[in-house]
Amino acid sequence: MSARAVFAKSTGKNKVVTPLRLILVTPETTLLDEPVESLQFPLYDGQVGVLPGRAPMVGRLGYGELRISTAAGIRSFYIDGGFVQVQGPVVSLLTNRSMPTGEINIGEAEELLEKTSRQVPTSDAEFAAKDRDQQRSRRMIALAKSVG
Repeated sequence: MSARAVFAKSTGKNKVVTPLRLILVTPETTLLDEPVESLQFPLYDGQVGVLPGRAPMVGRLGYGELRISTAAGIRSFYIDGGFVQVQGPVVSLLTNRSMPTGEINIGEAEELLEKTSRQVPTSDAEFAAKDRDQQRSRRMIALAKSVG
C-alpha cells in the first residue's frame, strides 16, 4: 500500500490522511515545494522518517541524505544541517546547503576531510568547527559512493 493510500480509523469510519507537502529551502532559494509520499532525513542525533499523519515536530537537522519518495520514484539529496518543522501535512526543511546526491563532488569532500584532519584546534569553537567539517565531508563521501 502506498503512502497516498494511508487510512486512519476515526470513529469507526476510514478517513484519508492528507498527503505530505515538502518545502526544501536554502538561504539562496526554495529548491523544492511539492507533494511527497514519505521522506527520511538526518537529525543531529539520528534519522527520522515522516509519513502522512505524523505528529507535529521541530528538530535540528544533521548532515546527510534526504530521501524523498514520490509517485515518480525515489530521489536523494545531501542536506547540510539546519532545521525541520512538521506541521500538519507540511514538512519544511531549512538547510544551509542542499544538492542532489549525484552532484556531490567526492574529490572536494575528500580534500575537506584531509584538510580538517590536519587541523590542530586550540579552542572549543575550533574543536566544534573541525568536528562539523569532518561530519559533513564523511557524509558527503558516503553518499557519493552509495550512488556512484
